[in-house]
Amino acid sequence: MNRKLTMLHSYAMGMLLLIGSSLLPQQASAVPAFARQTGMPCTACHFQHFPALNSFGRSFRSGGYTLTGGQGMIEGDDISLPLMLNASVITKLRYVKSNGNTNTGSDYGVIEWPDEAALLVGGKLAKDAGFLMELGLTDANSFLSTKVHFNLGKAGNTQFSAIPFSTDGLGSAYGFELLNTGAQRSQRPIEERRGFSAAQALGLGSGEATGIALVASSHNFFINYTPWVPGWEEHNVEVKPSGLAHYLRAAYMPFIGSWDSGFGFQLWSGDAEVADGAGGERVIATDGWVIDGQLQGNLGSLPLGLYASYGSCSADESHFLIGCTNSDDGEAFGILAQLGVLPNKANIFAAYRSLDDGSDEDSEFNATTIGANYLFSQNIRFELYYVKESGDGVDARSDERDGKWLFQLFAGY
Repeated sequence: MNRKLTMLHSYAMGMLLLIGSSLLPQQASAVPAFARQTGMPCTACHFQHFPALNSFGRSFRSGGYTLTGGQGMIEGDDISLPLMLNASVITKLRYVKSNGNTNTGSDYGVIEWPDEAALLVGGKLAKDAGFLMELGLTDANSFLSTKVHFNLGKAGNTQFSAIPFSTDGLGSAYGFELLNTGAQRSQRPIEERRGFSAAQALGLGSGEATGIALVASSHNFFINYTPWVPGWEEHNVEVKPSGLAHYLRAAYMPFIGSWDSGFGFQLWSGDAEVADGAGGERVIATDGWVIDGQLQGNLGSLPLGLYASYGSCSADESHFLIGCTNSDDGEAFGILAQLGVLPNKANIFAAYRSLDDGSDEDSEFNATTIGANYLFSQNIRFELYYVKESGDGVDARSDERDGKWLFQLFAGY
């Protein structure tokens, strides 16, 4: 396996995570359902733009979405509910132009509408419980992800929680995640998730997952242990407790000067034993790891976000990831910088990712992404980017894109 860049990747990430001086974080946009419940603008919880979280947004999520604002409440013995069920409709319209990609069948690109359309419902469920449900609204992109967050109690400043969840594609970290490094599929600063995140490039941070996140969290750290299976819907049946997979996530989130930082690791292990749908059983390997970090602050008066990650998944013919069923381990490194050239309005970004999937000697897939996004309002965002892949593996794959342009309109109602 090609490991020539491993030391370089580790050194580059180490240098990134040591960057820091005297500057300020926090600005962004968000999910209208939570803005309605809290009575706060989207910028209260998000850095630069939705869905990247700032420190207050992390606190809101850690508390199980239970914070309320000016909205009326139904209060009584053992009940505390908002007067209204808070909901949002999330849509994405995309135009994609891929050079050399035979999948589009056209040199003029394709329009994807809706690329995603989802009803998102969430918020306070009880005094110490909240929930989030995301339901796909189109047949072409039907999906369902849901979790219920129970706060079990505190010891000092540490909150203990249990979060049962199931998702069709957001991965084992869906139960609980606070960093913006792509450790969990939908928690990322830019649309091109595989272009900057090791967890997404390897597939570790996405996919079907059902489990329960057992979490200890405070203002500057969290630990998440999740027993889970790589299944959803009918694929969850007849799971054996002795055959659960294990996901461990920990992160430390201090302020370095005025920079809001985060440093963490993810570890997947164990063999999940599930029904195969034909009366039998199958064993699925879930081995892999990622280390990641972020810095969010201001460069002068301009908000700047820096994100990096490096990881590996173990080769196994029964691995839950297609990219890890190879002759050798897969590994990936990613780094992203996003600068707000017009704070709360316009951002530019650049990202680099290397990926060696371990399939053979021609298995290196690198990607460089440049782009920009513009906030028409806090809940409406335009994004334009170009991504170019290179490496031996790209030459070996005849259907691999030679370069891709993407323009997207994101709106949350």
